[in-house]
Amino acid sequence: MAIDYAQTAQDIVKYIGGENNVISITHCATRLRFVLKDNSSVDKEELKRVKGVITVIEAGGQMQVVIGNHVSDAYKQVLKLIHVDENAPVSAPNVGIVSRVMDVISSIFTPFLYQLAACGILQGIISFLAAVGIMDASSGTYRILNFVSWTAFTFLPVMIAFTAAKKFNVHPFTAVITACALISPDYMNMLTAFKITSINSADPAMQQLMREAVNNPEIASILTNIVGIPLASPTLDFLGIPVKYLSYTASVIPIILMVWAMSYVERFFNKVLPVVIRNLFTPMFCIAIMVPMTLLVFGPIGNLIGGAIGGVYNYLYHLSPTIAGFVVGAFWQPLVTLGVHWGITPVTVGNYATLGYDTFTGLQASAVFAMTGSMFGVYLKTRNREMKGISLSAGVTGLFGITEPAIYGVALRLKKPFLCSCVAGGIGGAIAGSFNAVSWSYCLPGIAVLPVFFKEGHMPQFLGFLLSITVAFVLGALFTWLVGFKDEPDVAATKKIQAESQRAAQAEMN
Repeated sequence: MAIDYAQTAQDIVKYIGGENNVISITHCATRLRFVLKDNSSVDKEELKRVKGVITVIEAGGQMQVVIGNHVSDAYKQVLKLIHVDENAPVSAPNVGIVSRVMDVISSIFTPFLYQLAACGILQGIISFLAAVGIMDASSGTYRILNFVSWTAFTFLPVMIAFTAAKKFNVHPFTAVITACALISPDYMNMLTAFKITSINSADPAMQQLMREAVNNPEIASILTNIVGIPLASPTLDFLGIPVKYLSYTASVIPIILMVWAMSYVERFFNKVLPVVIRNLFTPMFCIAIMVPMTLLVFGPIGNLIGGAIGGVYNYLYHLSPTIAGFVVGAFWQPLVTLGVHWGITPVTVGNYATLGYDTFTGLQASAVFAMTGSMFGVYLKTRNREMKGISLSAGVTGLFGITEPAIYGVALRLKKPFLCSCVAGGIGGAIAGSFNAVSWSYCLPGIAVLPVFFKEGHMPQFLGFLLSITVAFVLGALFTWLVGFKDEPDVAATKKIQAESQRAAQAEMN
């Protein structure tokens, strides 16, 4: 039976304390994320009973209403009922630093995650087609689809700048222009020229190749990456201060830091400049100040932070991929329930930018398939017809990478299936780690994105990955079946039995 999300939206707004209680609203793959003035005004129990709502979670300074796959339908209807002040602060008061960080990361990345994942899927598909000989890697078709698939990653700073601007209350186009400056052709040409002209070589043939490489990125890539010729010191400066050459394509943390700092710069100039010139000169000062500041300060600092975070995980992974796989596979779903799983997003995106692949996603996939398997275990075990329908639907959804309906609609509700999925996910993750399974482009792990984990020349890794998710799925279902759970009474069957008993009793009386 179809759900009327217009009515769902009305009930949600009613039970979160009304329109006047809402500071801001966003949504991710499955949740409406409200920042409210007063969380105590929310009637959580009634909110959980609203048709179309799976559960309600208070985390990261947000009131999160879990909807599932139709979250965008509910979001559109809610927006018709509330009018959010775009100039109001969007960070909830009185929350810890960890909650604030998770809130910032989720608010910045969730609006474009599906589009980023879509480009990753396209990369995986064309790579697979080229590997099996269906598509020629030198053909125009492949080359066009290839640069299309990389577009989201190349211009990732622009998307981050736009969503970060909304989060930090900066004019979106001022932030976007500043991010564009960091990946503009002029800067990228200077970066390429620096890499090439700083190569030390006395060979005339190499010098000629270097001159050609200045305007040819492919030759530049060969010289700097394949030949491995050392580079000289930076020569660019701003007001006499040396600028460190960094590539900002696929950059994450430097852009977030830049927009955060810009929020203070913009507020300052909006406050001190006369109204008659404010709209013109505030963005001018923001752009003129923040681009050099990013090149001098936020870029190197952000690059250092991102490298350190990714370095810690990658160091632990290389110590023991098998143990790392078990930990990731076993604890990923608990992290999702706590809402802190967003903390890993900058790491995975950074891995694609620096390494060309990501190990975490290869391990995380086992947790997804283990939870999906546990749903089919519930479906086979339960006698409750309503639970059969819910678990089957959640299982099918989980196959495509969305596990919140399974977690909140079934697993946590019955408890033991959740624990079974964690154990199965840990075992699957350990297998993935032992085979060094990786994803070659960004994705939300699920059955539709399997080509993303394949790359020609890395067949053992891919087969190990397939084995890991298969084992995780089968063990999730098997453990759930064997361990069992306290089955909820079948309401429809109970009512039928009660009605039959009443009819029998009336027949005896007559």
